Amino acid sequence: MGSAVDAAFEVLVLGPTLLRVRGAELRVDRPLQRALLVRLAMARGHGVPDEVLAGAVWGEVEKPRERLRVLAHRLRRSLGDYAGLVHRTENGYALTGSGPADLIKVEQLLPAVEVARRDQGYGAVSSAAADALALWRGPALADLRDTPFGAVEAARLDDLFIELQTNRIEAELARGAVVVTEADQLARQNPLNERLVGLAVIALYRAGQQAEALARIATLRTALADQLGIDPSRETTDLELKLLRQDPSLLPPVQPPAVAVRAGVRRAATPRPGAPTPATPAAAPPTAGASRAGTSMVGRDGDLAVLLDRLSGPAVITLTGGPGVGKTRLAKEVSATVSGSGRAAYWLDLTAITTPEAILPSLASVTGVEASADGLLSRCVERLAGGLLVLDNAEHLVEPVGTLLSEIGDQGVSILVTSQQPVRVVGEQVHPIGPLDREAAARLFRERSRLPPDGQTQLIDEICTAVDRLPLAIELAAGLTRTMTVEQLALRIEDRLRLLVGGMRSAGRRHTSLRRAIDWSSSLLDPLGREVLYRVAVFVGGFTLDAAEQVVYDDPDPVDLKAILADLCERSLVTIESGDRFVLLQSIRDYALEQLHATGNESAVRGRHATWCAELAARTFRDGGPDHELVVAELNSEAGNLRAAIEWALRTPGEAGRVLEIAAPTGWYWMGHGLIAESRDWLRRALDAEDGSPTETRAAALRAAASLTRNNGDPAGARLLGDEALRIYRHLDDLPGIISALIGLCFTNLTLGDLDLAAQQGQEAVALAEPTGNARLLATALNVTAAVLQRLGRTADAVQAYVDACDLWRSSDDQRGLAGTLSNLGQLYLQMGDLAASRERALEALRIYHELDLLDALVDCMDQLAASELALGNHQQALRLVTAAEAQRVRAGTPLLISDEIESRNAVEQTARAALGPAAEAIAAKAHDEPITDLVAELLRG
Repeated sequence: MGSAVDAAFEVLVLGPTLLRVRGAELRVDRPLQRALLVRLAMARGHGVPDEVLAGAVWGEVEKPRERLRVLAHRLRRSLGDYAGLVHRTENGYALTGSGPADLIKVEQLLPAVEVARRDQGYGAVSSAAADALALWRGPALADLRDTPFGAVEAARLDDLFIELQTNRIEAELARGAVVVTEADQLARQNPLNERLVGLAVIALYRAGQQAEALARIATLRTALADQLGIDPSRETTDLELKLLRQDPSLLPPVQPPAVAVRAGVRRAATPRPGAPTPATPAAAPPTAGASRAGTSMVGRDGDLAVLLDRLSGPAVITLTGGPGVGKTRLAKEVSATVSGSGRAAYWLDLTAITTPEAILPSLASVTGVEASADGLLSRCVERLAGGLLVLDNAEHLVEPVGTLLSEIGDQGVSILVTSQQPVRVVGEQVHPIGPLDREAAARLFRERSRLPPDGQTQLIDEICTAVDRLPLAIELAAGLTRTMTVEQLALRIEDRLRLLVGGMRSAGRRHTSLRRAIDWSSSLLDPLGREVLYRVAVFVGGFTLDAAEQVVYDDPDPVDLKAILADLCERSLVTIESGDRFVLLQSIRDYALEQLHATGNESAVRGRHATWCAELAARTFRDGGPDHELVVAELNSEAGNLRAAIEWALRTPGEAGRVLEIAAPTGWYWMGHGLIAESRDWLRRALDAEDGSPTETRAAALRAAASLTRNNGDPAGARLLGDEALRIYRHLDDLPGIISALIGLCFTNLTLGDLDLAAQQGQEAVALAEPTGNARLLATALNVTAAVLQRLGRTADAVQAYVDACDLWRSSDDQRGLAGTLSNLGQLYLQMGDLAASRERALEALRIYHELDLLDALVDCMDQLAASELALGNHQQALRLVTAAEAQRVRAGTPLLISDEIESRNAVEQTARAALGPAAEAIAAKAHDEPITDLVAELLRG
């Protein structure tokens, strides 16, 4: 199909979908075919991957490629002679052409609107906005709003329509026009839009309706509180005060004499054929740089100094960072400082420029060069020579900006670019900035909220941390302290995306809320980039590339995920920690999760995430062994992911089995990290939701739940769970399972004092384990059996069993198991009165537990060492150790369970307190709050 035909074919989206060929309508009656055509048109000639395209039309479906093939065939048949416009590319289906014709025309007018607003050319704003609004034929994509992509795009275009209406009304008010009816009607349709309501209030006031204007602000305040839980912005409260005072600034302006419209403001980028050449404007002032912000800059002094030094001569520096990190704010400070030194500085905000063709005319506008002059670029460079050019918000125009900078070359110009990714031109220096440090974040919050320099330090730190210490988010949060206390804000800050709105309008549209800042960044991604960003948000605490490859897509390696993640990192939407772990800031993660939910794909992605977590749990189903530290380190990294998958499965019908697959194999890990009660409850809830079938998974979950329940202080409940686990294992004839269940029941019955039954179960476990050749399983059985023999008074047999278990642990290089048996042997030696042997075993066990970071286990060693200290007459150290150990048990929810151990521990405390007298209370109080790790380190130093 030739280019003439391509140009004659138009897809119009600002209203019900309309297809035209040379002005005549072409009908495509089937809604799904229209949806496919429009989605391809919105890609503007680029190929759209099948999965993305299917998701846009149907949402999550089976066999998306096959369904697309059928739909594309039917669409081609409906297009008749124009069927060839829909074709396959290496990236998926594409539509030949430049995109939706009416939307493109609107986008070409947007730079004129924004530039005219900045220059206060209100007539040009009104005219350009009216031209853009005239292209709407009704609600955008009115016939496609039931499709997933149609709903999202329609909402975006509705926002654009309202924004243009608002800009036109604002411009008309600034010119003194009467727009009360129009402004009031639009504000009533958008009752939470503070800017619109403010314009309607001004219009009402000018019409002599002050009471109604005040009533509208009261209504706005109520609506914001009821629906969003926030108070009006400072601009709204200031407007209310002006109404009450009848401030003269609310009256229509006195009109100045007419002045020429600045070149490049109105249709500069697309002059009409045959139109007369515009008059040459007055020369631009010596500097057109951004004015210094009205507030101080916090936490960027070092960056400012570096940038000023590098820009003292010709250079190209790109200031990179994620949304809300403060790139524009820092660039403004650089520009204002350069301008204040007497050097020319020019500021070009690229936000509203959507086409490469509009960049050079806009540059001409800010440098005061006639837009229609020959050799436009060279004239701009002449004006820029020796000065500073700031190109702000270049991330959506990286390639054309790179081309422009390459053409400028080394001509004595200092150029500062702000972008979420580098421009990649020769000689470019990249200067990344990230979130503020803790101190600077707190200082910024205090300054913006006008709080004293001290007090409420912890709450302020919690607020700043919750918003990732992003300057934009901190400033928005600080603004809420006009109507909230710091305590109230701290309680609500987790709802950060909904709460952090209402920034200064002078800061630009994208900086009036955290959501808008992230919206902008997301909109610059291609469909695959957005899809990956949304899907990796299910990870908590970060993820590896291997994990992402299993979770993001169902198909094996459908895209180059590594390249996409690298691009997201370059755009500062994802960061890399520790060399191979990807992490999202919590604000971006919150946003991405919302978008994932809106796509309808959340359940499938979370299901794959839970499957990956279950595979991780199965792989780490052990404590101890030669790789114990590596296993614990991996689980430490993925604990957030495991918990997130468990919580999702618990609240999702039919997914209880996932909880058993994840929580049961990792029960030992949760026990060692102070989450005994919580992990026990996960398993119990999931077991109750299951149908009770005697499966290996259910038996393992029952055994894990029994262990957690026993160690949480409920041995009777643990015995019921353990008995059921043993019954299922015997039913399945699962020998390792039977042995493990017997070991657990032996320990449970020991805590209940049923020593005969405990001995019987322990000895059966030993007998079954011996022929298996499994050293770790046999060592575990020997260890718990020895503990029973110890309580039965069979001391020699108990010592031998402990010693045999230690030999087995050492032969299998299992430090975790060795430490447990050494601790038990130390306790036995203490009962036998051999203090030296007891202390030696206790210290060795303590050292191992400390190296393995097992806080719940090392407190038993501390009790034994306390008894040794007491026997040596060191009453203060004995009280200190037993108090610190007990405090740790309370924090972890792991009480002592065996009666003789409880009695021994209590006897040490009582004897030490009696010996110390009145001083005991102070010693115990101090020990109660002493960091357990510091105390352990002291003990190991001797």
